[in-house]
Formats: sequence, C-alpha cells, structure tokens
Amino acid sequence: MKSRISAWMLILPCSLALALTVTLQLHAATSAIAVAWKNPIREPLSLSMSAGGQYCGIVEQGGVVKVFGPNGKPLWKQTVKGATDVLVARNGQSVLVYSRLNPVYQEVYFFRMNGEKLWTHRIDGCVWSGAVSSDGMRAVVTTGEKYVYLYQPDPHRPKYRRWRIQGIGYNAMFTPDNQRVVIGTYQKPMLISYDMNGKMLWSAKSDSERQYELHISADSKSIVGTLPGTRNKPGGELRFWNSSGRMMWTQTMKGFDAHALVSPQSRYVAVSYADTRPSRKGAEIVERKVAVYQSDGKLLWEKGGLFFGPHLIALSPTGSSVIVSDGVKSVYNINEQGRILSKMNMSGTIREAMSTEDGRRLLIYCGDGWLYLMNVG
Repeated sequence: MKSRISAWMLILPCSLALALTVTLQLHAATSAIAVAWKNPIREPLSLSMSAGGQYCGIVEQGGVVKVFGPNGKPLWKQTVKGATDVLVARNGQSVLVYSRLNPVYQEVYFFRMNGEKLWTHRIDGCVWSGAVSSDGMRAVVTTGEKYVYLYQPDPHRPKYRRWRIQGIGYNAMFTPDNQRVVIGTYQKPMLISYDMNGKMLWSAKSDSERQYELHISADSKSIVGTLPGTRNKPGGELRFWNSSGRMMWTQTMKGFDAHALVSPQSRYVAVSYADTRPSRKGAEIVERKVAVYQSDGKLLWEKGGLFFGPHLIALSPTGSSVIVSDGVKSVYNINEQGRILSKMNMSGTIREAMSTEDGRRLLIYCGDGWLYLMNVG
C-alpha cells in the first residue's frame, strides 16, 4: 500500500497531493480515541456526565458521592445515606443526589459546585427517576406516588412545584433547550411533555406496558425509545417520535439487550442488540449487531456477527461512525463500511460506558477499578 500511494504522489500535482495528505491527517484526527484522564474508584452504583462531558459524577457503595472537574481532578466527596444516583449540570453549578426505588429514603439533595449542601427536600414516595437541565437552573424527579417535582435550586431562593400524573414516571428528562420536561410513564403507559410551569403540552399513548429507554436529540426535535427485551423474553423495539409526540416510525427486532441513541441533529439513530441462533451441537450462540437508521426509518447499514459482538456506546454527529465496545476490553470507532477507524484497549473488562450527546466524550468504568474519560477526535 505504501508503494502504491508513493507512485500516485509522484504524478499528482503538488497542491492535490498536499490536500490528500491533509485530508488523511484530518480523518485520522477526527476518528482517534484518546484518554483525557483516568481515576481509581470503587465499583460505582451509577455514573453520570454533564452535558458536554465537562463534569462527571459517581456514587460508590455506602452513598459516597464524588464529582470530578474538567481535568479529572476530584472536586468534592460527600457521603449521602442511601444515595444511588448523582446528576450534574453542564457547568457543575447544580448537583442532584437521590436514592432510586428505595422507599426508606425519600429525600432529594442539592449541592453547589464546591460540594456545599444547598437544600434537602423530602418528597412523597420513592424516587423513580431524575434529571437536571443542562443550564443547571432546574431539576426534576418522579415518584412512586405518581408525582412530578420540578425544582429551581436557586442558591438564595430555592423552590419547587409538583403535579400528579396518571402513571408512574419511570423516565424523566429535560429537552436540551431547557424548555420542556418529557416523561415516560408506567402502568398508564404514555409519553408526556410539560412546560416549565407544569402545563401539559402533549401526550402520546403507548400500546406497551414495558418501559422504554428514552433519549432526546441535542436539537430537541426528536425522541428515541427502545424496548430492550431480554433473553428469556426477546422482542426488542425501536420507536422514533417527533417533538410534538407523533410517532414517526417503529422497528422491531427479534433479539434482546437493545440500546439506541439519536444523533444531535436528529438525522440518524443507532441501535445495538443481541440475538441467538442454534449451533450444530444444539446449544444457542449469542450474536450481536449494530445498525444505523435514517430519521425516516430507512436502514443505512448493519454490522456484527459471531466473531465480533458490538455494544453501542456512542453515535457520531454525522451518523457515519459508531463507538462500540466488544464487551471485553476494547473500544472501537467503526465506519459504515465496517472499517475500524481507531481502537483503544482498556486496562480491564468494560463494565459501564456512556457518551455525551454528540458522541465526542466517553465515560468508561473498567472492572479493575479505573474510571476513564475519553475524547473522540
């Protein structure tokens, strides 16, 4: 390959050769996976990143909450009895801590960026889900008593409002423009959108009692929902709603363990999932795949198989590549032709992984006790 490139370079005009070289260098730069920082931690109960990935939060066993700054330096550590989840706003100014699905602990805690406790509020029922707005001005939790609590954790005059919903809110999230709250409900299965005053803007009924994993695009124009399915009860499903709650298309999968993401401009949806197939010896073999769809539901490409089992971590803004793990110790950036653009070998088995909405930062915990923040490109 080197000699072929050299031969072409001899006959190409100098300007074109320079452009080709720059293009190849840019391609390599934009696809590379590199470690921004790493820190030793105990096995976490939960991981979270702020919008943009500047701040990270973890909860370790015993309710130990830790928040890390842009350079990976620990900003503060607090012990909150019963805590399982921490959520951090973009600039770190608002940090929400709570215990998920535990009726013994019915408090939510707000902290400032320096770790000072700002506010503790007791709620009715255990927390099912929570979210903070990217600007740090608001937070929301849903409870088993079918309440929604919308907070303004202002340092000087913190306040909240609450309202009831028909079902239990199992997933609550802010739209990235910080103008709406979207909630997926259980028992009375619906997708509901509210404004910042608690006024319902729209609702969309679901024909399934199962709980969708929900994601909103960075432009706030679309919502993707995934029914993961299980090995004992396969039947994954992918749904795509617009910003008005209208379901635009759905895609069913025979498999299980489905996980999906939507690109920042709502142009692409990526999903990874597992399926089983019989072997010659009669035992089932697990086969994993990753697929990318256009916003109209058209399948663009699908990769995977018996010898490579991708687990989706991130989708590039252009939809041209996905970041996946192999379920063991390696992370790959793969384009639509199945070509590996870059690879990173981790120090231990990958236990948890997540990405920012633009796919440019990854937070990965490995079983040997290291937490990594990775940059893509």
